[in-house]
Amino acid sequence: MQNYLTSMACLAFLALLMISSDHANAQGIELQVYPAGVVGVLFHQFSTGDGIEGRLHAGVNVTNRRDWGVQNDESGHGFGGGVEVDWFLRRFSDRLFAGGRIDMWSMKIDWRNDTVGIEADSRILVFQPTIRMGYRVGSVNLPIDLTLGFGLEKNIATHGEPVGEGAILLAGLRLSR
Repeated sequence: MQNYLTSMACLAFLALLMISSDHANAQGIELQVYPAGVVGVLFHQFSTGDGIEGRLHAGVNVTNRRDWGVQNDESGHGFGGGVEVDWFLRRFSDRLFAGGRIDMWSMKIDWRNDTVGIEADSRILVFQPTIRMGYRVGSVNLPIDLTLGFGLEKNIATHGEPVGEGAILLAGLRLSR
């Protein structure tokens, strides 16, 4: 229940920002896939006008780690959000950008340990910093960004047994309006 309330508070805060800000350039949706899951977020974007874009985002993370984690057959979901900054590399191309992103995810991971015959779940708070590259293929009126990110998933709080963490590679598609 606390996970649900936290996610609703994050989404309400993001919706309030989208409605009330005079400095926003766009809102949108982003979908990222990684070998063990999918991340979907709504975002609120700010632009400085000199090739720097910032975003606040909130969304959901769904994972199926199979036996790649600490336990056997780890899978779960959670809600979270974060912040991102991108710099357009105009020296090379008006469409190429690089940036950084920091996410926090509150996740419930169901798992099985075949060695001792236990099935249970763990609740984790995940800190996920990533560096990203991207390319804008859309128009000025409908920007479409293709992204590739590399980073780390670090479980900074765990209630229950330890579950998987480590390096992460994400490929994404972002649509703005």
